[in-house]
Amino acid sequence: MMLYDGLFKTTCIYFPLSCNVPLCKAAAPSISPQGKRKNPPTFPSTSTPPKQPCFSKPTQPTSKFERQAMKAAETCVTQVLEKLKTLPKKEFIDYLKGKMTKLRTGVKNKVLVGVFGKTGAGKSSLINAILGEPNCLPNGANISACTSVMIQVEANMTNYSYEAEIEFISKKEWEDDIKSHQDVMSDENDNKNEELVRVATAKIQAFYGKYGVGKSLKDLMKGEHFREIPEFLSPTNTVKMISCGTASELSGKIACYTRSDNKMEVKHYWPLVKCVTIKVPNTKELLEHIVLLDLPGTGDCNKTRDNMWKSHLSQCSSVWIVNDIQRAASEREPWMILESSFSYLIQGGECENITFICTKTDDINPKNYLGSPVLKNTELHLDLEKKGAAERKRGCIQHRNEQAKIMLGERFNDEVVKKKPFIQMEKIFQVFTVSAEEFQNDENPILEQEQTEIPQLKQVLEDMNERHSKTAVKDYISGVYGILSLIKAANSNDSTMVEMKSNMYQLLKDSLEEQLSTITSLMTKHYNDLKKLLSEGVANSKKSCLQIAKEKVITPEARKDGRGYHRTLSSLCRNKGFCRSTNGDITDLNKTLAESMYAAINEKFAVIFPNAGTTGESIYKKICNFSIISDNMAKEWENTPMSLYLMFLTTEENFLKDKLKRDVLLRKKVIYESLTDEVQIIMCPCYEEASKISGKGTLKKTQELLVKHIDSSKNPMFDNAQKKMLEGFENLREYIEQTLRTELLESLKRSLKTPNSLSLPDVSEQLENMETYKMLALRERTSQI
Repeated sequence: MMLYDGLFKTTCIYFPLSCNVPLCKAAAPSISPQGKRKNPPTFPSTSTPPKQPCFSKPTQPTSKFERQAMKAAETCVTQVLEKLKTLPKKEFIDYLKGKMTKLRTGVKNKVLVGVFGKTGAGKSSLINAILGEPNCLPNGANISACTSVMIQVEANMTNYSYEAEIEFISKKEWEDDIKSHQDVMSDENDNKNEELVRVATAKIQAFYGKYGVGKSLKDLMKGEHFREIPEFLSPTNTVKMISCGTASELSGKIACYTRSDNKMEVKHYWPLVKCVTIKVPNTKELLEHIVLLDLPGTGDCNKTRDNMWKSHLSQCSSVWIVNDIQRAASEREPWMILESSFSYLIQGGECENITFICTKTDDINPKNYLGSPVLKNTELHLDLEKKGAAERKRGCIQHRNEQAKIMLGERFNDEVVKKKPFIQMEKIFQVFTVSAEEFQNDENPILEQEQTEIPQLKQVLEDMNERHSKTAVKDYISGVYGILSLIKAANSNDSTMVEMKSNMYQLLKDSLEEQLSTITSLMTKHYNDLKKLLSEGVANSKKSCLQIAKEKVITPEARKDGRGYHRTLSSLCRNKGFCRSTNGDITDLNKTLAESMYAAINEKFAVIFPNAGTTGESIYKKICNFSIISDNMAKEWENTPMSLYLMFLTTEENFLKDKLKRDVLLRKKVIYESLTDEVQIIMCPCYEEASKISGKGTLKKTQELLVKHIDSSKNPMFDNAQKKMLEGFENLREYIEQTLRTELLESLKRSLKTPNSLSLPDVSEQLENMETYKMLALRERTSQI
């Protein structure tokens, strides 16, 4: 029993469940290249494809061991459930049936991989190459086109069709959007924002045509405009389903919902779209547990999409920043996007790693490259000049790739690590240099497939996916074995167990309170530390917030390019202090005002809530180490019938800890953003008033209003922010303690307070069968460690 107990009791599971292996291992040259996947068989389109359920049967893994283990576990569950259904209705019987049914219908959490990149950087081509589908996502063949909405790419686990789910914004949201655009276009103040006018005009014309700009709001909201998309007007079903037999067919059908292209003759629906989910068949090994999130490279001042964009940032476990290799090290824009979104990704999110992907590595002129002043007459130059054209080009590509990785690593260190000392570069940053064109080149390729590094990126996703599959198998086997153990123990007629159960109940109950006290002690220490740091942050904020806000947001002269201010200020006020500009840069006045408070707590916050792994004082580690069953207890009851109860309690304890760690991650985001949220609450009346200013002098009046409101409100603003964060942390402590106490006392009661000889079905055969897979799982896990 001790051997099995170790399988499900000793290892701390990192949250979020994503790529915990450093990316550099996945990118190592030792990985063999993987060939391109052949085109899958096509099937007739269906008018209404079945929607993938939120709850489903446990993951069907791919390895031989996993398939056998899951099949055996599922057979056990089916057999035992059928036996339980024949028994008279009793509370304990219902409890057992509920536990086994819950095992079958567990929520499948997926990992989000956010893909950033400006228009033309090659994001769509990269994703297509990874999927092995050259025409899945519309690429940038037309230079006037760009992806304008958020696109999620995941595996189709229900059929062999290529499917798209198009989610629309609400009718009310579109009406508010139009009002905002009409206000911008009719603005006659002396600092008219020409960029916002261009965006507003483009969005109106995209959906209504060139004559839509001059029409009234009433005319634009008439139902006749939305006949082709009835889902938009539906109060219940706002999702349009499209299903096709091939990727290229689907790509063509969804282009008008995802792409801004002034050369397309069809009607554009993208201004009304919130998000598009594409489901690709035959990608189970790659994307069963993974979602690739293609984030638009530009903003369009839409409140709904901005809020959704910001929300999805905090859910990304990994981030890929895609940029053309020729500008990867020198271009400022990707670093601006990373810098402005960093807090949403790391401290206020769950991002574990940031990957910089240099695309189009095959686009190089060897003569110009070797003739550059840096390389001219060098050993590399002389060596490659002696070789053939193909070898010379390959050598130039590989040399530039190596240099790009060095330069980007140095820049990440300068741009991020030095500014944020709580970030450990070797654990979070990795560079890939890829060529989607060469990877898909079947005729006279310059690069071997491995040299394109697309196979390595695929391997990262496959490894991530496999880890989730193995975790699902482990959890399922653990849960089945635990319940079978409880049934066998409760079916015993051994009279001596009554007293033993009573003694065990009291010992474990006392142990529960003792273990809870250690959590209380740690979190009380963290609370006091945070309180001290927040107090320092409040004092600094009251002194410097106005100056910081002026320099970074309010006063355009303080920006290096004054145009940035004009593109964002009016949108920012309409969107309660947040705006994602047309170049993808984020401006968040609320977070800017709270900057000094965040600076005071960031290092401590990273210790308490690390995204990857654990720290010595992290809440995650404390939960990992929590157990009411000591080694001495387990050893004492190892060879007695009571060990079956301990087995059940161990599995219950581990499931509860996994749930808690996920809940802590979600609550951590809320706690971190509470500072910004409280600032926004105080600032909202000012934003609302500022958004109504129009006519001459709008710029100056808006500036003065913001400055005046910040100055008069800064004391309650930051005092409330500190109070809110501390309340959130205290509520987290209470939630952890209450959840552990309530759930574990319930498990103790169900297992140790029930009478023996309940005439339950004999599960000896099923328990013995699962013992085999329990031992195999232990050996496999040991070999991995």
